[in-house]
Amino acid sequence: MSYIETFPLQHSTILRIYSEIDEIETSPEYQRNGGIWTPEKKQLLIDSIINNYDIPKIYFHQFSRDERARIGKSYSIIDGKQRLETIWSFINNEFKLSNDFDFQDDENIKVAGMSYNDIAQEYPKLKIKFDSFVLPIVCVMTDDFDLIEDMFSRLNEAAPLNSAEKRNAFGGDMVRAIREISNLKLFTEKVKFPNNRYQHFEIAARYLLVEASNHENSKLIDTKKVYLDSMAKKYKSGNTTLVNGFRDTVKKIVDSMAQTFINQDNLLRTQGIMVVYYLLFKKALENNVVINRIDLQNFDDLVKNNRLGAEKNYEGADFDLLEFDRLAQYGTNDVSNIKEKFRILSEYLKL
Repeated sequence: MSYIETFPLQHSTILRIYSEIDEIETSPEYQRNGGIWTPEKKQLLIDSIINNYDIPKIYFHQFSRDERARIGKSYSIIDGKQRLETIWSFINNEFKLSNDFDFQDDENIKVAGMSYNDIAQEYPKLKIKFDSFVLPIVCVMTDDFDLIEDMFSRLNEAAPLNSAEKRNAFGGDMVRAIREISNLKLFTEKVKFPNNRYQHFEIAARYLLVEASNHENSKLIDTKKVYLDSMAKKYKSGNTTLVNGFRDTVKKIVDSMAQTFINQDNLLRTQGIMVVYYLLFKKALENNVVINRIDLQNFDDLVKNNRLGAEKNYEGADFDLLEFDRLAQYGTNDVSNIKEKFRILSEYLKL
């Protein structure tokens, strides 16, 4: 039977944890991405530490001796990544205290607007106080990695995790496939939208849903959260060969897309068009047809120019292009929306 146990990390001062940063895996697979806190939220955390307020617990997965030898790390962060990265970036002088900061223990100490180095030079005792602050770190040991992913999901249930971040914490075969697809060149080089909140994971999940739904029902379904979550849970374990087949099919199509689009392509500036493009390239591969980027660019320009022309002469506008433009603004996860945009674009390209 699997086990899980927790215990406080001893001597977990800020300075000690910072000195052991190389021993900490900050981005295990279930984690959300870092760097999403606002400057004000970062400043508030440092304010709380300097003024000796309690801060929420931080959870580490402590590796066994064998895991440490294999991974080269002693811990991975289960929960508290944003807090630790904020503390480390303050020590690295990447931001300063707010301009209205007050040190509550001594009003004569004026450190508002100061960096970590400024404080070290002007008020070395305050710097020592900050370095000596004991972080409330709880270590978790278990022989079942799925329990760690489940714990991360539970700890963040009340936090503003988005759908893709929550789904990433499910673990299992399908989530692994989603991660693999999101690391392909289409996402790392070609798309223009960021991945700071796992947007690339979301699109990769939709692509896999297209293949899973085709396998199960021979049809396309909505690419909404409820169906993506259901897929991730259904194919979590016991269907590895099937999931690998979905992944390989998606990879072939995504690689074809990556060969067509340019880096940071303006045609890939939003998520809403991504499933339509996937279906387009899927159909092209099935029919041994090559899609040229210039044709896609011409279509994009036609949609824009048609919209502008309709403002002056609505009756003279192309209503299919107007409909494509309208659908691009609303309900991009509805299957009817996806099918209609796919139809319009396919007809333009004569597929």
